[in-house]
Amino acid sequence: MRPLSLSLLVALAVTCSRESRTSLSPPPSKQITFSILEDYDKGEDLADVARDFDLFAELGVTTWRGSFGWDDYEPRRGAYDFEWLHRFAALAAARGITLRPYIGYTPAWAASGGTDADAWNDPPNDLHAWSQFVGTLAAEMRPHTNIVSYEIYNEENVRQWWDGTPAAYREVLRRAADAIRAANPHVHVLLGGMVFADVEWIEAVCDENGGGRTVDVIPFHAYPETWTPADVTVETYLPPSFDMDFSHAADTACGRKPLWINETGYATTPGRTEAEQAHWWARAIATFAATPRIEHIGIYEIKDARQDRPVIGDAPNYHLGLADVNRRKKLAFNTVKRLVAMLGNRSFAPSRPRIVVSGGATAGKVYCYLFSRDDGRQILFTWTRSGTATIDVELGPAASRAIEYEIGGNVSGRLDVAGGHLRGLSLQPGIVRLFEISS
Repeated sequence: MRPLSLSLLVALAVTCSRESRTSLSPPPSKQITFSILEDYDKGEDLADVARDFDLFAELGVTTWRGSFGWDDYEPRRGAYDFEWLHRFAALAAARGITLRPYIGYTPAWAASGGTDADAWNDPPNDLHAWSQFVGTLAAEMRPHTNIVSYEIYNEENVRQWWDGTPAAYREVLRRAADAIRAANPHVHVLLGGMVFADVEWIEAVCDENGGGRTVDVIPFHAYPETWTPADVTVETYLPPSFDMDFSHAADTACGRKPLWINETGYATTPGRTEAEQAHWWARAIATFAATPRIEHIGIYEIKDARQDRPVIGDAPNYHLGLADVNRRKKLAFNTVKRLVAMLGNRSFAPSRPRIVVSGGATAGKVYCYLFSRDDGRQILFTWTRSGTATIDVELGPAASRAIEYEIGGNVSGRLDVAGGHLRGLSLQPGIVRLFEISS
């Protein structure tokens, strides 16, 4: 396993000299879809779940990701209990919510470590029992056509979440994929989302036995600035070699598959402000959407966890929501809402605009991301991480007007684009300026 600090940097950040005229041809068009992770245990109040789904709809994200716990739905060998799950899936369908569950949380009776109640992250001790559960689940839930995929375990490349070997996971993955496709060939099978883009794990799981070729999507997670070293930021999370390193390794070992960031977020732990979270989300969505192979961004999560509810992990797990525990929307809720409306489920081409940087010796790095949408509009994000700067941005001759949005999503001003340029944009560290440009 590679340490987090080595697996991290961004493909399209612009390191600007005081006068930068570098321009690259835009890559082919792509799309970004969004989901929200929000776990629900069996038996939770469905009226409460419905209130969360109302927030999903307001946000503009109608895909849910979360756990279907083996320990919930087969608490004793052969004793299946899907009654609540049927009602949950029906509620989601009625609210227009697509479901992408991951299957995990080994029950004590099935864990390879024995009957230890803390063995939820153990591999199954009986692969036949595992296959039977997964096949039964997929067959039972097949009438719910809003379930479109099953992901096999979660964050299995780190011992905290999977107390087994890559070889054990590979066999669990293969057995699950076979059982799911036999029960419901219409759904996709996802590799369990890795804690980070782990080349060694991918190569071990997708070996000559073809473990990875059984999956349709390869997801990983991204929590820069919450669970990374201090020198790892959104802008440095994916290495410049991401396409030649992780993407190439995944394509070679597993066959070319969509690459997803299916969990990402920033915790408003004490001492961290809602404004910082909102700007983090603008930086993260711009950065990840600009990375050529990334096709999906999973938001963690819709609301903060209750302090009286045990979580796996540490304090940040309680503060990652776009709303607080009482569903009061944080500033980032409206930030993400605006960005989903701008970039979600539509074709766009990311590129680096030509810019000129001025503003004194503290100009430092300037990050500029330009997304040319299929409707002719352009979306521009720009910011610095350290030092102030003033920049001119070349947008092309067709551009004539720009609307600027404040970080909370509201219109803050309208600008003329003189000669296809936005001129004299003042940048402050960590403050994202966001524009929608039209002809």
